[in-house]
Amino acid sequence: MVSWSALGRSLGVNLIKTNTKIPLVGQNVKFSVGKSLFGDHGHKTMAMQPSRWQWHKFKDMLHLYFMVGLIPVGAIIFYSNVFIGPAQLTPIPSDYTPKHWEYHRHPITRFIARYIHNSPQQEYEKFLHFIDEEAQKMKLRQLEKDVVSKMAERHDYQAYYYRPMINKYLRVNKQTGDEMLNRLGDDYEE
Repeated sequence: MVSWSALGRSLGVNLIKTNTKIPLVGQNVKFSVGKSLFGDHGHKTMAMQPSRWQWHKFKDMLHLYFMVGLIPVGAIIFYSNVFIGPAQLTPIPSDYTPKHWEYHRHPITRFIARYIHNSPQQEYEKFLHFIDEEAQKMKLRQLEKDVVSKMAERHDYQAYYYRPMINKYLRVNKQTGDEMLNRLGDDYEE
């Protein structure tokens, strides 16, 4: 992998060196791309240029993970297509019930259906469980609405979670008020 990036670097430098003598200036530093070094005993200079380390590291990692993924997956696909092959359609015996993965033609699809995905029956039962839970939630919400409406109708409590005082004294106070209303009537004046 690393040798491929090094090979690409040398090819890239050779492509850049093709008669381009354009100096690049960046932050008061003169970059020379096309300057070549000779083997004489004269003044030797090394051209300053920005680092390409990140780019080379990215290419190395791309080649590595591409090959780590491509080679095993390619080998598995090749093996399953050449040595196993597609399933053949045959009549089902009367005493045999086929499994859900046996309905798929390709061996990789059969493997995925058998070991990775759930069976259609299991998916259906999970869906029924979801529907049952939602129905129970609907019943609980309806019951809660009924309780709140009954409390509002009877003026019994502010709410089932609110406890301002002991309920016994609230009932006694309400009963006393009702008795006074019955004795004196609505048109009582002081």
